[in-house]
Amino acid sequence: MPRTVDRLDGLALAGAARVGPIPVAPPALLKSRPPSTGEVGLFLTSRSASGGSRHIVLSGDGAEVEIRFPVLAPEVLGTETGVHPVGPKVLLLHPPFAPASVANLRLPRPELVVLGNARALWNEGEPFVRAIRDVRAAVGAAPLLWAPRVALPHRVPLLVYLGVDLLDTTEGLLRSAEGEFFDRALGTLPRTDAVDERACVCPSCRADPPGPLDVHTEWVYERALAETRAAIRVGQLREMVEARLISEPALSEMLRHADRLLARALEERMPVVSRRSRAYVLAEAHRRPEMVRFRERFLERYRPPPSKTVLLLVPCSKTKPYRRSRSHRRFALALEGLKAVERVHVVSVSSPIGLVPQELEDVYPARQYDIPVTGEWTEPEREAVRTTLDHLRRTGAYRSVLVHLDPEEYRYLAPDLPVGNDVAWTLSDDRTTSTEAVRSLRDAIGQVLEGVAPVPGGPLAVVREELHEVASFQFGRPMADRLFAPPIRLAGRPWFQRLTDGRTDLATLHEERGLFHLTVAGARRLGPAFPLAVAVDPTLPLTGDLFVPGVLSADATIRTGDSVILLREGKLAGVGEAALPGPLMTELERGLAVRVRHREHPGTDTAMTGERSPSG
Repeated sequence: MPRTVDRLDGLALAGAARVGPIPVAPPALLKSRPPSTGEVGLFLTSRSASGGSRHIVLSGDGAEVEIRFPVLAPEVLGTETGVHPVGPKVLLLHPPFAPASVANLRLPRPELVVLGNARALWNEGEPFVRAIRDVRAAVGAAPLLWAPRVALPHRVPLLVYLGVDLLDTTEGLLRSAEGEFFDRALGTLPRTDAVDERACVCPSCRADPPGPLDVHTEWVYERALAETRAAIRVGQLREMVEARLISEPALSEMLRHADRLLARALEERMPVVSRRSRAYVLAEAHRRPEMVRFRERFLERYRPPPSKTVLLLVPCSKTKPYRRSRSHRRFALALEGLKAVERVHVVSVSSPIGLVPQELEDVYPARQYDIPVTGEWTEPEREAVRTTLDHLRRTGAYRSVLVHLDPEEYRYLAPDLPVGNDVAWTLSDDRTTSTEAVRSLRDAIGQVLEGVAPVPGGPLAVVREELHEVASFQFGRPMADRLFAPPIRLAGRPWFQRLTDGRTDLATLHEERGLFHLTVAGARRLGPAFPLAVAVDPTLPLTGDLFVPGVLSADATIRTGDSVILLREGKLAGVGEAALPGPLMTELERGLAVRVRHREHPGTDTAMTGERSPSG
C-alpha cells in the first residue's frame, strides 16, 4: 500500500503506509523488545549477526521484515557514507552523502529509509537537521523515515515535527536500565520524588512497591506519541514542540537549526489559510513559517493602494480581526463623516508580524494569532515593524503620517518616520481610546485631509484597490493585474466579496478564508502562463475531486489551501482548492490532491442575471 496522508503539521505526515507486509500508521512507535502473545503494535528484536553487521527484525500484525545493517565508521564524516540496501525496499542512508551515491535514489521506490548514523548526528547538533534535509531532498516524502536510538519521550514531538516517522524505544530502555526516570514534559526526574508525588500513573509507578522501570519507560513513550498524534490532529504540533523545549537544551538548539535549515520545507507544508487561532508565546514562535511567509510576501508582493495618501498607524488588538475590537471601532468612529476619509490607510502595528494593513487583516496568520502583551518589544519584533514600515513608505503615495500610538512604548519608531510637518503623534500617553485621544485623532485626520479631493469613483474604487492588493499578496502582482483588468465590477457585502466582469463571477472572497477562490472565468484571465497550476492526466474524467494518481505535475509553489488551476494538456480544465502542497502531489502515490470547485464546461460560472452589480 503506497503512503497516504490524512494530516500535515510541520514535516509530519500522519496517515497510513506499509513496510513490506507490515501496516504502519505514522508517526509510529517501535518497541525495542519481542512482542507478548497477542500483543499488537510494532516491535524491534535483534538476532545474531556476523561481525561488522547487525541483524534486526521489524515485526507487526503477524508479519516480519528482516533488516541487516552494516556497521559503518566513522559515523559523522568520512568516505564510508552513502546508500546501502539492507532489506526489501529498505535503504540504510548514511549522510553526508557522496554525490554519486544519491543518483537515482528514488528509483528503487523504498518504503523505509533508515538514518543509520542518527545518534552520532544528533550529538553533533546541526548535522542531524542537515541530514534530515538532505535525506528528504534525495528520497522525497513517500518513504518512512526512521532515526534509530535518537527518540526519548520528551523528544518525540520535535522528532515528529522534523519528519521522523518511526521512533524506537531503544535509547530510553538503555538509559532506564541505568536508573533514569523519564517524564514526557520535563525530561528526566528523580524516580523516588515522582512516585512519592504520584506524578506518574503508569502501572509500574502505581504499584506498591513500584514495578520495573522499563515498563514505566515504554508507557511514557506511548503517552508521548499519543499526545503528539493528538497535537497533529488539532494542528498544534509546533506549540507542543515549543512547550517541550525546557526538557533538554538540545531541543531548543535543534529547533533553531530547523527553522533555518528546513525553512523552505516547513513553509512548503504550512497552509495559506486557517480557521483556528494560534498562540505565539515564546520567541521561537516568532520564527514559525507562517509568520516568516507573511512578512516575506508583504515585502515582495504588497503595495499600499494608490489612493491612500495618509498613513495612520494604530495599535493592534487582542480581538481578531482588529476591526471588530472595541478600540478599532472607536478609531473608525473618529473617521466617520470626514471628507475624503477613504484616503486614510489604517495600518496596525503588531508583534510578531510587523505591520498589518486593514485590507490584509483576514489573511492568515493576521486573523489567527494571539500573543502575550507586555508593552516590551524585543529587537526582532522592532526590526519586523521597521522593515515593513520602510516598505510602506517607499512604495506608498503617502503625504502625511499619523501615529496614534503610545509615544513611550513606540518611541523606537521615531527615527524611521519623516521629520517635520508630514508626521504627527496624536497621543501623549498610552490611552488610545479615551475621549480625548479619539478627539485628538479626529482633529489630526481632519487637518491632514483639509483641501484633499475625494477619490474619483468614491469609496468603492478604493475597495477595488484594496482587493487588488489581496490578490497580489495571494497570486503575485502580475497575476493580480490580469485578474483585475477591466471590465471589473464588485458585488456582495464586506464579509463576502464577488469579483465579476459585469456578467460572470471571476473570484469570490470570504472574510474567514482571507484569500480569493477563483472561478474558471477568473482563471482564464490568468493564462496562458497559469500560476498555481496542476496538470491532470488527460485520460482521467474530471467528474469529482482530483486525487494524487491523476496528477501529472504540480506547481512547486502550491500550498495547502491555495486556489489552484487545473490544466489538461495545457488547456484550462477547472479550478479548485489544494489539499496538499504542490510537491507532495507528485511525491505521494495516493490521497486527495485538489478539491475541485468548478470545471470547464457550459454553465461553469453563473451569470449574474437578475442582480445588478455596483460598479467599481
